[in-house]
Amino acid sequence: MRKIYEYMSKEEKVTALELLRVDITKLEQEINNDYPRVVKDAITETLNKYQTEEEWLKNEVEVK
Repeated sequence: MRKIYEYMSKEEKVTALELLRVDITKLEQEINNDYPRVVKDAITETLNKYQTEEEWLKNEVEVK
């Protein structure tokens, strides 16, 4: 997913970071629902990927 960030301006990266944070909040809420284990595992995996992307984007925005 990071390749696309190369084509984004700083303002677009900030917007993407804000939207990513909204999605992370929603996923954190979803993980507490009564889903089967396989669904919770998928949510957890997605949450971990999004948090990695958030950290990368945050660093990218701070540098530029």
